[in-house]
Amino acid sequence: MGWNPRWSALVSQVTTKSSKPLPKTLPGVVCAQRVRCGKPGCRCADGQGHLAYYRFWREGGRLRKCYVRRADLAAVQAACEARQRERGALTEAWQQWRSLAAVVREVSR
Repeated sequence: MGWNPRWSALVSQVTTKSSKPLPKTLPGVVCAQRVRCGKPGCRCADGQGHLAYYRFWREGGRLRKCYVRRADLAAVQAACEARQRERGALTEAWQQWRSLAAVVREVSR
């Protein structure tokens, strides 16, 4: 599966500084990572790096990573959690459907 144009739109909504609203759900999770800024006199050069937030998701078998601004952090986390809840509900619905289908097959025999 290649790059989906729909994901380009979602990523651009998350990473741009526009006032467009974030999508209601996003795939993946938001994780904090320590990064080094590269400035020679910065405290991160010797000790711990700066705390930065990234959204990770799988697409076409590859792990993708996208920087999340602190201003967008709560909204992106909420969108990712909403996606996880939706996927959980969908999985549960499919399990119920499979069990009902099995009962119908048993009854029809």
